[in-house]
Amino acid sequence: MKTFREELIDQVKYHPVLTANLWLEEKEERMEHSDLLLWLKQEYFVSVEFVNWFLNTAALTNFVPSKIILVENIWEELGEGKEEDSHVSILRKFLSEMGETVTGEDMLPETGAYLALMKRITTTDFYSALGALGPANEYLLKLEYSRMYKSYSDLKSRISLPEGKFFQVNLEADESHSEKMFRLIETVAVDPEKMQKVREGSKLALDARLVFYEGLKKIISPISL
Repeated sequence: MKTFREELIDQVKYHPVLTANLWLEEKEERMEHSDLLLWLKQEYFVSVEFVNWFLNTAALTNFVPSKIILVENIWEELGEGKEEDSHVSILRKFLSEMGETVTGEDMLPETGAYLALMKRITTTDFYSALGALGPANEYLLKLEYSRMYKSYSDLKSRISLPEGKFFQVNLEADESHSEKMFRLIETVAVDPEKMQKVREGSKLALDARLVFYEGLKKIISPISL
């Protein structure tokens, strides 16, 4: 019989966002510079809101040990007090090194829909929020980013690109943050009702992340020769 953690992991691994994501699959075959920029710019908006989702979730509980773990993740996302080491600053620098900036006009409607859903989940129910942040974000991103990093590495072998510190930092953080969130879920989701809330939150966030990729699919990228 599977443990609750194993069940949550399978929920992510076998969700269409990873198993039937045409955009990711196409970019694994061949990613162009414009594809990378498109994804990074949409991820920038996610990165900005990411910390807020943890803050929202921390505000939903008075259980101090839970707040500590959530705030630890926030602190690390914020570069442990060094602005230049915050994940959003590293991403902004990565884009800048490619001669790009991000404005509000760059946000796709589907990205906006994803962010709105995540805000709703993380301001409504603590256990649903844990499902959305742990399995459906920290664990999911580890798998997503590893695939994108391979595509980036292939592209970098073909054209000049800055070093991918952004990917490395996120992959390292997602590994440790994912483990912390799974441990937190195992500690606090101790009855069937709470466990079901975690499942529901995770599924809602996974479905919303698929909407994020539907937005990318609508953009026709020019082909580099």
